[in-house]
Amino acid sequence: MQGRSKVVAALLRRLRRLGVRAERRLTLLLAPLLSWRSLGADRRALSRALEALERSGFIEYTGEFGAEITTFVPFVHWLKQQGHLEGRRVLTYRGMRPYYFFLSDDEYEEKSARRCWLPPADRTWPTSSTYTATRRPWRRPVDYRTRYASSSPGADRPLLFIQNKFTVEWNVGPVNFMPIGSLETLFSYSEDRFDVVYSRAVNGRSVRQFTPDHSLDCNYPDLELARERFPRVRILEDICAETGAPYNELKLEILARSHLFAAVQGGGSHLLACFPNSVLLLLHVDGQEYPHAYAAGPYKHLADPPPLLLLARTPDEFQQGAELLGLLEVRDGRVRTPPDAGRQLKALRF
Repeated sequence: MQGRSKVVAALLRRLRRLGVRAERRLTLLLAPLLSWRSLGADRRALSRALEALERSGFIEYTGEFGAEITTFVPFVHWLKQQGHLEGRRVLTYRGMRPYYFFLSDDEYEEKSARRCWLPPADRTWPTSSTYTATRRPWRRPVDYRTRYASSSPGADRPLLFIQNKFTVEWNVGPVNFMPIGSLETLFSYSEDRFDVVYSRAVNGRSVRQFTPDHSLDCNYPDLELARERFPRVRILEDICAETGAPYNELKLEILARSHLFAAVQGGGSHLLACFPNSVLLLLHVDGQEYPHAYAAGPYKHLADPPPLLLLARTPDEFQQGAELLGLLEVRDGRVRTPPDAGRQLKALRF
């Protein structure tokens, strides 16, 4: 097995020299092999998880938001459908109830602890890493769009949702974040094209029913840009602070109405992969999600059909994608691409 892993890694390194599209093709070709190699370990993890649930009467999530959405919630959904949660409960972080709407009240419990990163080796559920997760019978996606669309007020214009961050990553500073120039492009669509909602959660800001990841935020002029130059852009965290609306519930209602997303690498973008019939423009400068999670992992399994992923590896590519989003149209819950935008879309499609 170790020899095969070295061969796969060597092939991926060689394909990187040929470009993103070639690497995506190889990832798709290798996905069945990687899935087969991990099947035995996944089955053993499944058996241990079921035994622990029967013995203790509960299953607990510890970790960051993104991994909860991509690996734990689909497993809990399967447990519920298979009847494994009768007389048992799920324990997770404060504010996560809207993501587990399929559980009854006596099957759900919250804890007040802060989130922290948990190494995959310490996780107690199967198929537990976003970076390597494959399609398994015990991973059942959750349809948030159908659940929350009826709670979201209608509007005359399509909605563009933008998820950004500006935090210290891997102890080197901000790495994956939207340049100000691209934000100006995206914000400008609020004037005559789309309703625009912008989100950049800042630790320490008081919003209801929200447990942030353990991260260090840095100063960035994005919020001031939106508030001062683009008054029609709504900032999710401002809405919650002003109205007292529960953060996660309001966010899901907004996402259920949106079919156009722009985001950066990280847990916030993982949630957007749960919404079908959409286009997701994603800036990925660095991170272990590339290429598997995007080409053959959770980004292809969390919704049916999965979002059309436009993957930008550089700020210049992200700017091209931001301009492309302005050309798209949304009609009857479907994204339509004008003929003159086809070449641009093909260049970024992943």
